[in-house]
Amino acid sequence: MAFQAFRTNGAPTYYDANPTPWQADVLGAGLIFAFCSVAFSLFIILPGIRGKEKIYTFIRVTVSLYIGAVIVLTNWSYSLDSWETAHIHTRTKYKAGTGKEISAVIGVYIGLRGVNITLKGTPETQLNETINYNEHFSWEWDRGCVGFGPNAGPFNQAYRAAQYRGLPLPILWIAEYFTIDGEGISWGRHYRQAGWFSHISLWLCFPLWILTNVLFFVLLKYGACCLVLTGVCMNISNFIWYKCRNVNDLKIPFVAGFMEFSFGGSFYVCLGTDCDEPTDEKMQEKNATGIEMRPTPCVVAAPTTAEEDDDESIYAPTEAPQPPPKYENRKLLGVTVRKFQKPRRHRPPPPPPEGQDLVQDDMHVNERYAEGADEVRVNINQKSVYYGVPTDDL
Repeated sequence: MAFQAFRTNGAPTYYDANPTPWQADVLGAGLIFAFCSVAFSLFIILPGIRGKEKIYTFIRVTVSLYIGAVIVLTNWSYSLDSWETAHIHTRTKYKAGTGKEISAVIGVYIGLRGVNITLKGTPETQLNETINYNEHFSWEWDRGCVGFGPNAGPFNQAYRAAQYRGLPLPILWIAEYFTIDGEGISWGRHYRQAGWFSHISLWLCFPLWILTNVLFFVLLKYGACCLVLTGVCMNISNFIWYKCRNVNDLKIPFVAGFMEFSFGGSFYVCLGTDCDEPTDEKMQEKNATGIEMRPTPCVVAAPTTAEEDDDESIYAPTEAPQPPPKYENRKLLGVTVRKFQKPRRHRPPPPPPEGQDLVQDDMHVNERYAEGADEVRVNINQKSVYYGVPTDDL
């Protein structure tokens, strides 16, 4: 009985197919599960935070983990690693030597490390076969020698192995476009270079993202600056992918028309994430309103303006009130103080010489005092004598 299990009419043992869709790869599922676990752990402690800081902490944790997940998934995962895509529904030859055609939907997903080609029949069962293929061809940065030998690149070797296995003609027809390198037809080389440099830029974003989370616990202002730098590097990866592709757009002809490529989900997710990252000013606004300050007893906080209310002023020690500078009150009253000013009161004038007639001088002095002059100069024997405050003797 044991030898008759899974056998029909004496045929060899038949096992059903084990479907493993490439869109749900193990690496992508593991990365998503890791970020969700960290987010769930941080959300548990949110009820212990007081005041409005709870809301800002929730936003900060959610945005930070989302940015980290986008960086990792668009760089390493095959589920979101589709920077360019193309689809077409057409009739095409199925396999070499048969001459039979099928109706199928063909999809191409170009990523940083390779290309996925899918072929799904409509309906799925045709020619007594289940037509549902997915093949991944990887280039992994190594160009290799020209040709398809053991020293060739990984993409050319995978293409030669697919020919030996007898894959359907539509899959081989699309993969062949990435193996040709010469006479202006070098889509494989340019896509490999674009993926390599975009990978370097995204790989730089990952340590910057970790440094951003560290600086958020030290000083929010510096963390915001590092977050902006992370967004700039992500934007650079999009720019590199856009510029390093081949000048001639890739168009693959089929019976129903041309298969034309457009930017995929990873390209737009990465571009949208770095454009929506909060700037330094937004983070400073959150800091100004999000931190709840409570005065302690017997401590008087010095008044601060809106411009001075930043991270540095929060952690700076409170300065003792300084006494007003000298003559500050007199300046406010409009009284000017002259340095090195001579006293206004002068010494009393010397007595006049004996027998001197001061009739004319006395008349001049009386006129000047009548006009309210502060001091009077009297000529006595061709000499000037100054009189200060008037007296009753004059």
